[in-house]
Amino acid sequence: METEHVKKNAPAILIVDDISVNVTILENILTHEGYEAMTALSVQEALELMKQTRPDLILSDLSMPEIDGLEFCRMLKSDQATRDIPFIFITVLNTSKEKEEAFLAGAVDFIPKPFDNIEVLMRVNNHLNSYRMQQEMADYNRMMHRLVEDQKNQIEREHANVLRALTRIMKKKDDDGGAHRNNVGYNCKLLAQGMQFSPAYEDEVTDEFVENIGIAARLHDVGRFLMSKEEIADDGGPDRQNLEYIKKCTEFGCEVVGEFGGDQESGGALEMTRQIARCHHAHWDGSGYPALSGSEIPLEARIAAVANDFDEMTAPAYGEAACSREEGQKRISERSGTYYDPDVIQVFDKLWNRMRTN
Repeated sequence: METEHVKKNAPAILIVDDISVNVTILENILTHEGYEAMTALSVQEALELMKQTRPDLILSDLSMPEIDGLEFCRMLKSDQATRDIPFIFITVLNTSKEKEEAFLAGAVDFIPKPFDNIEVLMRVNNHLNSYRMQQEMADYNRMMHRLVEDQKNQIEREHANVLRALTRIMKKKDDDGGAHRNNVGYNCKLLAQGMQFSPAYEDEVTDEFVENIGIAARLHDVGRFLMSKEEIADDGGPDRQNLEYIKKCTEFGCEVVGEFGGDQESGGALEMTRQIARCHHAHWDGSGYPALSGSEIPLEARIAAVANDFDEMTAPAYGEAACSREEGQKRISERSGTYYDPDVIQVFDKLWNRMRTN
């Protein structure tokens, strides 16, 4: 209802009571004070009104036919869209049990009958002010959350750009012009996309995870950049049997990537790069380096281990030590549960013929 007393953009208050005289009394009190009053003689009617206009506060009788005030209150408090609306009972609560039920249902207060104008307005004003402050605080928190997210996303973009730049720099040192790095990055992304179809990984392997691993995996052996030519030459071949090489490569890589984050809490592609550099030589059964096993090894490193080893096994750079793609698939698959995560191998066995190799 709108009268000449109602202020522009005035708070809307819903009055629900099956006794029309009570509704009229409260409507007069509130509109005289400048509020907008919405009135209903039943909960069903109130719910229809709320589809059109969301009230800022609700005054409801407790005892009504069909759906009573307690059930009405519970309905609204169970709905995310209406749970925060202050709900005040207008009734004679004679016992402490009735009051307890009212507050347990979600009511913030009650106004006794017969109505006292000053008491009605004071309680309504107090709860509207409290509700308004809660809304303002919620808006402020949402704004701050957006600012933090924007800042985080900006940092993530900057980290990704740094990693791409580092990949381009390292490409100049690669004998194959960066082909191996590109293959590992592409194949890790392909395997991660395949794992998205597994219910066990749908929460962990997000679109962001897939995008990040495509960037991070290209720097799986960034530690080589800090090693001498002699150390690199003695890497142990496709199966990486030289433990000293593995230790230096992983530790150097983890250290240098960690420095990119500075004092900031790193995450996203940067942290994924660090974990891959550190752990892509770890084995599922714990026999690799570092001595992690099973799910202790970050998922991105378990994926990178398969992509890296498959590409190296089939790389022409290893001459007679290199094998065919079919033989490489067989060797990788046979090491499921020892070197590699069986879940990753399950996806690998389906996608290996789509993976890139030199």
